[in-house]
Formats: sequence, C-alpha cells, structure tokens
Amino acid sequence: MDDLNSEAKTEILLLLLTLLVFLISGLVFLITQFRTLDEIRPENQRLSPPKVWLQLIPVYGLVWQFFVISRLSDSIRAELNSPVGDSILPEESIPANVRPTFAVGIAYATCFCVGILPIDTIKSAASLLGIIFWIIYWVQLAKYKRKITKRAK
Repeated sequence: MDDLNSEAKTEILLLLLTLLVFLISGLVFLITQFRTLDEIRPENQRLSPPKVWLQLIPVYGLVWQFFVISRLSDSIRAELNSPVGDSILPEESIPANVRPTFAVGIAYATCFCVGILPIDTIKSAASLLGIIFWIIYWVQLAKYKRKITKRAK
C-alpha cells in the first residue's frame, strides 16, 4: 500500500513539476512577444504590446494567439521596411508577401489547438509538433527582436 502511495505521490509531483516548467516557459514566451512588439515603433505596431497578455485567458487565448501571430508578423515587416534615422530608405526590404515568423507561428498555434482534441492518436503527435514549432517560432521571434533592437541604436 505504501508503494502505491509513494508511486502516486511521485507521479503527482512529476505532473506538477512539468506543469510548472510549461507555465514558466509560457510566461517567458509571452514576455518575448511583448518586448518584441514594444521595440517596434508605435507607427509600425499592428497590435499594442499589452494585448499579448490576452493569450492567458482560457479558451479565448487559443483563438487570440492567431491574431497575435499575424499582427506581430506584420509589425516586424513594417518596422524592418521603415527607414532609420536620417535615411529615406530602409536598411532592408521585406516584400509585402513575406511575413516574418508567420508560417511557423500559425503551425505551432494550430498544433496546440489540435492537441487539445480528445483523440489520443492525433493529440500526442500534434502536441509534440506544436512544441517543436513553438520553440522554432520563439527562436525566430527573438532573432527579429535583436535585429530591431540593434537597428534602433
């Protein structure tokens, strides 16, 4: 009986630890989205930075993340296509049909939405793919944030 109790306690502790890791990772990710938008000049922002936090609202956040991904991508493109300082030309030009971070962002958001479906075979694969796409998106987003920050100096 004690072994079963000990196993159950270990399982619960592991579950709570995993949940804590994902919660902290999620918050740091949202901070990255917020700070990226915050680095973008107001005239190029397609979304105000505080609206990133609406993704924390259960269920609503699943839908809102698609809007954040889309508008953040458009904001990055607008910022990088804007002139800096005295110049009338941008340092680099991103074509109108190119949306930085958009495709992989939509991929992670879609996988996360599919991952909550009660179909075990799809759920596992979608969740794993979602985590992979999420990490790739996060890395791309951080790269663009550094590029925008460096440009501003």
